[in-house]
Amino acid sequence: MTEEFSTLSTPKIGLYRNISIFFIVMAVILLVVVFLFFYNQATIIITSEKRDINLSFNLEIKTEPTADELREKDIIAGSLVNQELDVEGVFDVTVTKTVSSGLVGRVKLVNGLSKDQPLLKTTQLQAANGVIVRTNEYVVVPAGGSVMVDVYPKDPEEFIDIEPGDLTVIKLNPASQAKVYGVAETVLTAKPRQIKILSEADINQAKQQLLEQAEKKLRQEWQLPEQQKVTVQVVEAKTDKTIGEETEQFSLTLKVIGKYLTVNNDQLASLIARKVENLNLAGVQVNNINFNDLEYTITDEDLKGSVLAKVNYALEALIDKNNPILDPANLVGKEATEAETYLLNYDLIKEVDVIISPGWNKKIPKNEDRIKIIIRYE
Repeated sequence: MTEEFSTLSTPKIGLYRNISIFFIVMAVILLVVVFLFFYNQATIIITSEKRDINLSFNLEIKTEPTADELREKDIIAGSLVNQELDVEGVFDVTVTKTVSSGLVGRVKLVNGLSKDQPLLKTTQLQAANGVIVRTNEYVVVPAGGSVMVDVYPKDPEEFIDIEPGDLTVIKLNPASQAKVYGVAETVLTAKPRQIKILSEADINQAKQQLLEQAEKKLRQEWQLPEQQKVTVQVVEAKTDKTIGEETEQFSLTLKVIGKYLTVNNDQLASLIARKVENLNLAGVQVNNINFNDLEYTITDEDLKGSVLAKVNYALEALIDKNNPILDPANLVGKEATEAETYLLNYDLIKEVDVIISPGWNKKIPKNEDRIKIIIRYE
């Protein structure tokens, strides 16, 4: 009897167990579906766009500012360092022009005597090939020196080219001809030819090269880092040639003055921070001050114990997490594309990525607590 009851009850227990497991699984599935249906959330990833905010103000730099001046005025401690320097160099001429007049070239007149040698306007010089050219101006060749003169053919009909070399000054005392003579440094020709003439552009380019040399030399003497701004100004410029003169090269000498400002960076940072506080930067954060990006323009250096300067600085601004545009209340109930369009209208936002879960939901949840905003700074 007992064995029969055991045999009959075993299938019933298995059936009840299977039914229980089925209902448990279905309940779990139902709970998961309900959870996913009602638990809607959104993650919004924003990439911030950098923007420069130009900050410009006048600054007084004093050797010994008072505590009140540092606290209340646009004044910091510092001084102006300056030094004069002479730099020079020889430079090639780059500008050319075509000459087709009666002029055949230029000749250097050399005087090896111990006294000045005057030469008449029509002084004749003879080349080794017998061809004669003449000057067209009265000159005095200094003792032990030389001058450059234009020369013209004596007989244009029979003129042939004269190769570089010495020329004899005709009608000069034979005893002096070995000491006073002409030198053709280039071919003398009556054919249209290209000549180089000194231009203002050549001088300006040479000035720039010398200014760079002067700045480099001053930096080395002052032992300044590369990022320290140094101003070099031309006080005086001299060339050995004049603009428009035919020449292959010219020399340039500059007298320059170099200057740089040495300032208390901590005081300057505090002053800039005060300036930033006065700006309307709600919802914006600015990066730390990079003193290498500061630009100074000295406006007055003739004051006793101080220097006036104009300071220009570009603050790098980024969107802040507390910016009103990022308030979740502005995003609730919007579709992903609507939220992206709304946020991208702000100039400090570069990119927007809206992720809504579960995937079948198309709108950002209406519960602000289920909206997560992440800001990325590049």
